[in-house]
Amino acid sequence: MLAILLLAACGFEPMYAERTGTPPAGQQAAGGVQSDMSGTRVTTISDRVGQLLRNQLLDRLNPRGEPSQPVYYLVVRLNEQKESVLTRSDEFSTATNLRLIADYDVRDPQGNILTTGYSRAISRYNTLESQYATIAAEDSARARATRQLADDIRAKLAVFYAHRRGL
Repeated sequence: MLAILLLAACGFEPMYAERTGTPPAGQQAAGGVQSDMSGTRVTTISDRVGQLLRNQLLDRLNPRGEPSQPVYYLVVRLNEQKESVLTRSDEFSTATNLRLIADYDVRDPQGNILTTGYSRAISRYNTLESQYATIAAEDSARARATRQLADDIRAKLAVFYAHRRGL
């Protein structure tokens, strides 16, 4: 309980809290980071992995549905790489790193770029004798990597929106 009182006394405010009232001069109107996130439209990302990432981002940014009149547009470009990291003496790979790299920018409705960034995730999976099992392991690694990317992009967007609001 003492920790909560100390945090309140030092001016701590949760980043995602909705704010009301008049902002200081030079800052945006009330609403908060959460309203900025829900006002962000995630544009289509190419390929199946891009579709997985877009769905993860929608879950994190727009849990109530996409905005009809977006304030921001999130444009993501995705790159996937695979690298064998463990190899047996007969040259059979037993583990593979799946690396997803996302470059993104946030744009206003006029298309002006407000910020850019990148995020990456690495997920390892076992390469097995069974082709089906390997495909299933790779799909699972891809799902983990897209969740990591979506979490990282969401956190970076929260910082950008908070800074933009002067929080």
